[in-house]
Amino acid sequence: MKIWRKIFLATGMIILLFTVRQITSAAGENQGFNAKEGEVVFLLDTSGSMNTYDKKRLAIDAIRQAAYSLPSNYKAGLVSYNTGIQTIGPVGIGLEQLDAQFAAITYKGYTNAGEGLNQAVGLFSDREKVDRSIVMVTDGEIDMPDKQAKESSRILYSDAIKRAKEDGIKIYIIAVGSELNDPQMHIFAGAEMTDGAIYWQGQSGTLVQIMNRILYDRMNIPKKSVGVTDGNGGSLHVELPSPGAERVRIILTASQGIQNVTGDYAAEEGHITSGQNFAVLEMTRPAVEAVDVHFQTPELTGVEAYMTVEYTAEPVVDISYRREEAEAPGAGEKNNGRTKIPLADKHYADLKIWLKDIKGKNGNLWNTPYYDGQEVSFRVNGVSETGKINNGIITYTLSIDGVDELSIEIDSGSFTEHYEITQPAFTKLAPPQDPIPEPDYRPLWIILGVLAAALILILALWVKKKNTTVVYVAQPPASREPAKKMETKTCTYSGKFNIYVVRTADGRDVPPQTYQLFGRNSGRMTLDQILSACKIKLGKIGEDDIIIYPGPDHSVIIMDQSERCTVLRGMEILKKGMGYPVFYNEKITITFEDESTEMEVHYKNLKPSERKA
Repeated sequence: MKIWRKIFLATGMIILLFTVRQITSAAGENQGFNAKEGEVVFLLDTSGSMNTYDKKRLAIDAIRQAAYSLPSNYKAGLVSYNTGIQTIGPVGIGLEQLDAQFAAITYKGYTNAGEGLNQAVGLFSDREKVDRSIVMVTDGEIDMPDKQAKESSRILYSDAIKRAKEDGIKIYIIAVGSELNDPQMHIFAGAEMTDGAIYWQGQSGTLVQIMNRILYDRMNIPKKSVGVTDGNGGSLHVELPSPGAERVRIILTASQGIQNVTGDYAAEEGHITSGQNFAVLEMTRPAVEAVDVHFQTPELTGVEAYMTVEYTAEPVVDISYRREEAEAPGAGEKNNGRTKIPLADKHYADLKIWLKDIKGKNGNLWNTPYYDGQEVSFRVNGVSETGKINNGIITYTLSIDGVDELSIEIDSGSFTEHYEITQPAFTKLAPPQDPIPEPDYRPLWIILGVLAAALILILALWVKKKNTTVVYVAQPPASREPAKKMETKTCTYSGKFNIYVVRTADGRDVPPQTYQLFGRNSGRMTLDQILSACKIKLGKIGEDDIIIYPGPDHSVIIMDQSERCTVLRGMEILKKGMGYPVFYNEKITITFEDESTEMEVHYKNLKPSERKA
C-alpha cells in the first residue's frame, strides 16, 4: 500500500506542475503589447482665496482643456473642495456632465485639502493595468476654521497620500498664485511621495502650458505636434497619418486666449469644443486626409497645437513558404572514407506583417508615406523582434520546422498615435508538400560553368587588347635610343592644365583658363575637346590634331598629328606623330596652322583641396 501511495503522490505532483506550467504559459500569452488604459481625477481647490488668484476661472478652463484632450482609453473624474466637498464627478463621467459641474463651482469657504484628496483617491477603480493620476490645482495649504479641524485635515491628507502611493497613483500639483500661503507646505508631499511633480504658475509656465506638460511629458499620452501659421488670424493645415482613423482630436491651446475657431473637414461626426484658452476639434471616422483649422488669438507666440489620433486595428500576416536543401556526413554511400546522407529539407516562412483597419474599409493603415521607415517592435510566437515598415509592411523570416501555428503581436507603443489592437493574431501554417527530388544536374552545370568562365576570360582578354592604346614615346636626346612603345591603358590622368592664349589672328583677348585632368577617364583626348570645355573658340586651325594621353609617373603624353602646327616642349620641337612625356611644371607652346594664333599650356599639380572625385 505504501508503494501505491507514493506512486499516487508522485503522479499528482507531476499533474500539478504541468497544470501550473500551462497556466503560466497562458498568462504570458495574454500579456500583449496594447497600450495601458488610464484614469485621471482632477482635484480643484475652490476655497474663497481662489477668487484672488483665479478671478477669470482659468484653473477651471485648464482642467476642461485637459479633460477634452484625453484619448478615449482614458477616463476622467472630478473632485472640488473648500470647507467640505463641493462637487464629485465619478471616474468615467461624460464631458457634458463634467461641464455642468464646472459651471456650478463657486470659490468660497476654507481649504479642506485632506478631505479633497481622500475623496479623489477613493474614486479610482480597482482594475489592473491602468495608469492612475491625480492633477491637483490649488492656491494654498490646508486652512480650516479652527486648529483641530486643520490638524484633522492634515492627517487625512497624509493618510490619503500613503493610500495613493500604495495604489500606484501619481499626484501632480499645480500651485496657482505667486506662492503658497502656508510655509509648512504639506501639500507638496503628495507629489514627492508618489513620484509626481510640482508646477508653479508663472515659474513653470502658464496653466495651459503646465497642463500640456503633465499630459504629454508626464503621462505620456500619444500626440503629434502640428504647426501654426499666419498672424493673429491663424490657420492650421493638418495632414492625418493614415486614412481609417477611428477618432482624431486637434487641440489648440493659447496662453492669451483663442476665439472664433472653425474647421474645414468631413467626418461621420465632428464638433468643436472651446474654452477661454483652448479649443478641441474632435472627429469620428474622418473621410479626409487633411484638415484645416482657422482661429483668432491676440498673439501667435503662445499658441501650441497637438493632434491625437486613434485607430482600431488587428494584425494581418501574409505568408509565403520556401525550403532549403541540406545534407551532412553520416551512414550511406561512401565518399573518401566518409559518407553522406541527405537531411530533411529546412522550411521557412517569409512573413509580411501589417495592420488592418477593422472598423473602416479593412485597409492597410501603414501604407502611407508617414509610416515608411518607422521602426516597430513585435513578437512572433513570444520572441521579441524589431522591424522597419517599408511600403506598408514589415518583412520577417523564420524557420517553421516543428511549428504549426504563428502568434503575432504588435507593440502599439512604437507610434505617436494610439492603437487599439485586437491581438495576438493566430495563423495556422500550411506549407506545401516537399517536391519529388529531381535528377542531379550539378556535374553538367559545373561543366557549363567552366566553359562559360573560359569564354568570358577570352572575351575579356580580347576587349582589353582591343581597347589598349599603344603610343610611340620619344626618348631623351642624350639616351640616343629609338622611340619606345607604351600602353596607356593602365595610366590615369592627374594634375591640371593652365591655358594661356598668347595671340589670336583677330587680336582679341582670351582670359586664362584652367582644365582639371584629375578624375577623368584614362583615354585619348584632343586639344579641341579641352578648348571646347573651356569655351575657347579658335576655329579649325589644327587644335583637333593635338592629341593627349595619360602617361606614367603623373605625366601626360603630347602628340602632334597636325599638318602645319608647331608644338614645343620647352625649347624642343615635337616631331609629328611621336609622343612626348610632359611632367608637372613643364609647358607646351603651340603655334597653330594659321601661323598667327599662339598658345601656352602649363601642366601643374593639384592641391589636395582641389581634387574632386
